[in-house]
Amino acid sequence: MGIATAFRGFSDTKVELPPSASFLQNDSSATVVLLGTVHFSKQSVEDVSQIVKSINPNGIMIELCRQRVSLLELDDKKFLEDAKKFDAKKLRQAVKGQNFVSGMLHAMLLKTYADLAKELGVAPGGEFRRAYHEMKKIPGCKLFLGDRPIQITIARAFQSLSVIELGQVLYHLTNAKPKPIDKYQLEKYKSKDFVQAQFEEITREVPAFKKIFHVFVDERDKCLAFSLQECVRAVEKPRVLAVVGMGHVDGIMKYYGKMRQEDIVPLLLIPPTPVYWVILHATMKFTFYFLIFSFIYRLIFG
Repeated sequence: MGIATAFRGFSDTKVELPPSASFLQNDSSATVVLLGTVHFSKQSVEDVSQIVKSINPNGIMIELCRQRVSLLELDDKKFLEDAKKFDAKKLRQAVKGQNFVSGMLHAMLLKTYADLAKELGVAPGGEFRRAYHEMKKIPGCKLFLGDRPIQITIARAFQSLSVIELGQVLYHLTNAKPKPIDKYQLEKYKSKDFVQAQFEEITREVPAFKKIFHVFVDERDKCLAFSLQECVRAVEKPRVLAVVGMGHVDGIMKYYGKMRQEDIVPLLLIPPTPVYWVILHATMKFTFYFLIFSFIYRLIFG
């Protein structure tokens, strides 16, 4: 395994980090290591254990929220079996209680996870589970959930779009042909240049994705950076490991140490529902009732 960082300063010992990790802070007040991962990468899972062994953290922050904390207790074998049988019924159960568009976007995300798991033979969130299990082995170590609730993120992304942009995004998501991916292709996502190229390609095709990426990436970078600051404040003589997706690394490095609570509060609010959605929702509801009425009418009198 290559070594990206070898730094003396943590208890005067040489700390070696994997290529996808770096010291966010390493001084007399705190040691903070930021690990960028690829969510379906087995190597990312092993990177977590290597860093834990090196710094023996007393705090670990992961890129999860309470709504996704069940990933930590996920049975990898069962998930892979379920991924092979992922159907409309499972989708409906997963998005129950959400509005139509938010539910559709969430469903597409879940379907993508299931397809990747089936293709690669790896369940999502393996690096977070490894961090969780490593934390339980260390006396006094605390686990912190650093991410914003997924429902808020999806709602803010949806409501940032005009009705035309929403149509363009949904059309692209439902019609785009997924590119085949294997474990070697997956590791490319650890390259910032590769990720940037992918971003530029999709925003050229559908410019509205810039708004979605702002909500899914930049806003969450700020939330994650703030959560990491709070994590460091919450433990004594902090030795903290932060485990996040590679796409969040640059943003967290940019915002760490600069975020205040008043910067974060607006990012936790869901804007008022746009007028077009109220009209669209009423139209869909009316259409649904009309179709049901027509069906019953034909059933009785047809």
